[in-house]
Amino acid sequence: MHLLRSRSVLTVWLAVALLLSGNQLLAQKGKNKIGAYYFDGWSGTTFHITDDLKTNYSDREPVWGWVTSKQEIVDEQIALAASSGLSFFSFCWYHRNGRTIEELPENRALGLYKKSKNVKKLEYCLLVANHGGFDVGPENWEKLTDIWLDEFKHPQYMRVANKPLLIFFEFTSLIKNFGSPEAVSVAFEKLRKRAVDAGMPGASIAICAGSPDGIAKAESAGADIITGYNYHSVGFKGPNQAIPIDTLHSAEQQLWSKLSSVAKKPYIPVSTMGWDPRPWSNEKNKYQERPYFTGFSAQSVQQSVNGLLNWMNAHDSSLTQERIGLLYAWNENGEGAWLTPGKHGLNPLNGLKAALSGKKKVK
Repeated sequence: MHLLRSRSVLTVWLAVALLLSGNQLLAQKGKNKIGAYYFDGWSGTTFHITDDLKTNYSDREPVWGWVTSKQEIVDEQIALAASSGLSFFSFCWYHRNGRTIEELPENRALGLYKKSKNVKKLEYCLLVANHGGFDVGPENWEKLTDIWLDEFKHPQYMRVANKPLLIFFEFTSLIKNFGSPEAVSVAFEKLRKRAVDAGMPGASIAICAGSPDGIAKAESAGADIITGYNYHSVGFKGPNQAIPIDTLHSAEQQLWSKLSSVAKKPYIPVSTMGWDPRPWSNEKNKYQERPYFTGFSAQSVQQSVNGLLNWMNAHDSSLTQERIGLLYAWNENGEGAWLTPGKHGLNPLNGLKAALSGKKKVK
């Protein structure tokens, strides 16, 4: 078990007050470090801007239009995120053998972020999207390590325990590709050593896991930190396909407590602000037939963020020393979880700002 930091009298009081006051208790401004996952399917060159999304889900369209991977728009997104209280973006990061990282449209926004005039307003880290088609294994580990080390050297690259933070989307393919959890752990240790050789203190490696069994596997594979990408399915209760978002708010807090109680490593909780991927439905995923949440709004975003802050106050000893929390997501507009201000009136950012500034109600 990682060393538990002793709780202050204030933290104990907050935990007790939380039980009494539900979501009305808010974290002190600036006490926590809150970031959001950033997904770049919005270059207009991938399949993500579907006809269904444009036609039937217009409330999700950003104020800039559907294509947001442009320098001036990324500049504005950074400024908006920072002024709303976010501390960092965690960019979903992709690679494919045979194509350079820069050639992949999914990584375009990361490049625009690093070129931005506003880059100093917001830190960043990578979420390595090592799922189907983007596998990470022994055959490309050294090459990818070279790329990650270059990212770590960026002055805005985020650190945890003074070490650059690298998040892996999932552990199953890592263990399969390397052959065992022990082999993954060896690869992680090589990455940390190369970071030290490059003049850094090492690397903080996080793995997403959503169950006690998953946490055990992630920790056996050498994770320094446990986190997640989203936990949408935990809120699927009952026989109905359309489920009120409030169900998710309560269910995810119970899950954070369950996961943090079994984790031997620090935990970064992730609030899933919504889930409705029907605009991306196809014959394989059948999203049109599967559960989704209703009631996404600026008010529901405020509830999501309040819930995250409150839980962090009550579980200080489970967190990283920087008290990091994550939001899913800045711009998963296709999957029904987004903060980008809308062209047609809906502005989820108002909910985020209200929560992080301690306001009781969003306008």
